[in-house]
Amino acid sequence: MSTPEHYDQLINCMHCGLCLPVCPTYTITGEERESPRGRIRLMKSVEDGLLDITPGYMASLDLCLDCQACVSACPAGVAYGDLLEKARADIYRHKKKQEQIPVVQKLTLGWLFTRQSRLRMVGRLMALYQKSGLKSLLDKTGLLRLFSKKLNELHRLMPPVDMSRQYMRATPSVPHTLRVGLVTGCVQDVFFSAVNRDTAEVLTRNHYAVYIPDGQNCCGSVAGHNGDAETAARLARELIDAFYNKVDFVIINAAGCGSFMKKYHHLLADDPAYAAKAKWFAEHTRDIMEFLAEQGFEAPENGIDQTVTYHEPCHLTHAQKIKDAPRRVLRKLPGIDFRELKESDWCCGSAGVYNITHYDTSMVLLDRKMEHIKESGAGIVVTGNPGCIIQLQYGNKRHGVAPRVLHPVSLINRLYQQSPKRNNHE
Repeated sequence: MSTPEHYDQLINCMHCGLCLPVCPTYTITGEERESPRGRIRLMKSVEDGLLDITPGYMASLDLCLDCQACVSACPAGVAYGDLLEKARADIYRHKKKQEQIPVVQKLTLGWLFTRQSRLRMVGRLMALYQKSGLKSLLDKTGLLRLFSKKLNELHRLMPPVDMSRQYMRATPSVPHTLRVGLVTGCVQDVFFSAVNRDTAEVLTRNHYAVYIPDGQNCCGSVAGHNGDAETAARLARELIDAFYNKVDFVIINAAGCGSFMKKYHHLLADDPAYAAKAKWFAEHTRDIMEFLAEQGFEAPENGIDQTVTYHEPCHLTHAQKIKDAPRRVLRKLPGIDFRELKESDWCCGSAGVYNITHYDTSMVLLDRKMEHIKESGAGIVVTGNPGCIIQLQYGNKRHGVAPRVLHPVSLINRLYQQSPKRNNHE
């Protein structure tokens, strides 16, 4: 059942069409049902009882990347991301009632991502597989093509596993101005542990005390974006408990997680025990680049002679409205030649696991992005989301190019490592 606020959002859509040119799936298909306004019309038809939850309806919503470029373009301020999440939750409940939830979805959303220890176990197996040389052999020989071209490409999409978790030892006690908590994430913790280390070290370098509670699990965004609101709420409560009343700010370095965490107060609005805590958590959550731009940071003394460009993660620029902060930070880094990327806010096609579930559509978007990266002449591409990093690294393989793909905080820390420490704090 829709709330009055939710239904108001549905009828606020004026069907003006300003969302059409920025919607990736509409641009690719040219079909109205694959546009934001077309999907909103379908959602309203379901709410009004004019349309059942049919396979066609589910397919239309499933094809959406949830990039929320339409939200930035909408003159009426329609919260399309919230509408999509609610519609997917309705679909999930419908499938659950009909016992139609796929086994793979049950295993990933209901089991794997709910406990970080399980994800690390899978990560260790993947690391062993990679270190054995078997992955490299299959990538080089293309043997998997004998079974399936798509399987071969998905195999090449797998990033190196980094489970060093050195950040757990990277937070010495220092004189500090603020105490901040670092959310280590699930995918970030398994594939990009070094980004967590870099985040902790950059914060420490700038005189912030960093609190990293052990035993963190997924923030709930994976479940929430796929309609499992119950699991998402449970994981949100666990993360809130880990940080509530212990820090001044909660720092996140993954755009998709940050956008979800900043809406905990909506997710838990009807929970009397957590509504106020969720509001505090959402208000005190900051993306690492947002935090550095707000609070100030020590510019490295030594620079690098590199051309750098920036790909904007959808859930940072559209969902969180953080567009200028990363650029302000990057422009303070000495030595770099910062170049704007054409269509920097256009989705790269990663969108969580979209590059697995909708590989062909994802690759159309990736190829478009890679052409712009090549045109920029950049030697380093920075972006603040693990899914985007994985996608762009795969784009390098796919296009035979070699720009480094880094999280911006990793670029900052590399410059710190070659610069002497100073006592002042800007």
